[in-house]
Amino acid sequence: MKSAYLIAGMRLSRFIKLLLKNGIAIRPKYLVRFLFLFQNGIWASIFHRKEISIYKDKIETHILAEDPIIIVGHWRTGSTFLHQLLALDSNLVTSNVFQGSIPDSFLTSRKSYEPIMGRALKGTRPMDQVKLSMDEPLEDEYALFRISGYSPLERVIFPKKKTYFLNDFPGFLPYGEKLKEWKEALIYFYKKLTLGNNKTILIKNPFHSLRLEVLNEIFPKARYIHIIRHPYKVVPSTVRMWDIVGTQNAMNNKWVKPTTKDVSEVLNLMVNKLEDDSKVLPNDRYYELKFEDLEKDPLKELKQLYKHFNVEFSEQFEKQIKEFLISVMNYQKNKYTIPEADRLEINNILKGWMEQKNYSLE
Repeated sequence: MKSAYLIAGMRLSRFIKLLLKNGIAIRPKYLVRFLFLFQNGIWASIFHRKEISIYKDKIETHILAEDPIIIVGHWRTGSTFLHQLLALDSNLVTSNVFQGSIPDSFLTSRKSYEPIMGRALKGTRPMDQVKLSMDEPLEDEYALFRISGYSPLERVIFPKKKTYFLNDFPGFLPYGEKLKEWKEALIYFYKKLTLGNNKTILIKNPFHSLRLEVLNEIFPKARYIHIIRHPYKVVPSTVRMWDIVGTQNAMNNKWVKPTTKDVSEVLNLMVNKLEDDSKVLPNDRYYELKFEDLEKDPLKELKQLYKHFNVEFSEQFEKQIKEFLISVMNYQKNKYTIPEADRLEINNILKGWMEQKNYSLE
């Protein structure tokens, strides 16, 4: 079931809180989504209680490493491709689709979920041709939303007004006590992910692009990779992505497709905030990478990245990369023709940054 996947796997108590806070429209398709999420929440709650009874003490006493590698950057910049490549390194551990979807019980519940999820997660993602399966790498926003009950994604599921939902979340973080809960959720999730292994954590999440200050509190030695791409590719692809995700997940009639101007402004906010935040980091903790360069020669770019972070690039990792690249040789990217008005809108908002990064304005 592709609809309502953003919070499928959220425990019932959290789902009900979101529902009471936001409400849903009384229409058949929204009621179907509600029933799917309701029964899913019951099972998530049952499996969570079992997991806590087994792992609570181990999770609480586990020491979290301070030096993850965190991929940031706007949506549709190629961060998924980079995430897939780095996840091939056996020295790194990252969240996968199952763990991100069932964060409260993934240590104990896989055998119970696999028969259903394994069949449901076949094919590709709805917005592109990226493979979808339980073990594919997944950004951690979905897990954090399910655990903490907070994410800007809440406004995708429960739109409040007919404007770009990200405009309601200028820092992509909650405030006060809710921020404390969000931090605890992140720590909890990564403690579970590293329980029983000493691997370096690999994180990918576009929302983290505005969260470096808080992430540095949790991970004082975190290393960041900022992946960028030409806005003529990023902006229309993002418009399409959010429209698909919103259409499939909204629980009322207020979802509205974002505009070129909306997306361009958030992209501009992100790249400038990252540039400012990176200035306080040592050089060996921040690396900027162009998707165009990564796509052209993945091995070369990854070796340069590893050298910058002073991380070993093993022969086994290189072999894994080569095999993966062969497996995706026939991947077809979405193609877009940008109307002149949209091109001019992008240029108007992002001209300075595009010129700085040597991206053409035509």
